[in-house]
Amino acid sequence: MALVYEYPDAYLRTYVTEDRETRALADVELMGGTRTFSADWTERLTITQTYIITATENQADTEANGDLFTAKLKTYRQQMQILLPQAIAAADIEADVEGAGLALFSIPLERA
Repeated sequence: MALVYEYPDAYLRTYVTEDRETRALADVELMGGTRTFSADWTERLTITQTYIITATENQADTEANGDLFTAKLKTYRQQMQILLPQAIAAADIEADVEGAGLALFSIPLERA
């Protein structure tokens, strides 16, 4: 089986495995809670989480340049801190739009 997503980070791409990608996808589903992320947001978050898992697991490996993994880990954690709230907001907006027909009500306005 091949990877689901393409990974643009040329260095980390060589360390990405199917197992790491699968774990990252499960993490993203947990991050959403009861929300369902769109396919685009799921892809972005999964790629970022896969990089975080990959960098974390290779960070202690001094033969594989642990300092570079530490720097990449910091970068991708910061990116996740930005992306996750955006994805949650987008999922909430999408859920509100889909359920808008059920949540509409009216209030009569009268002039005194």
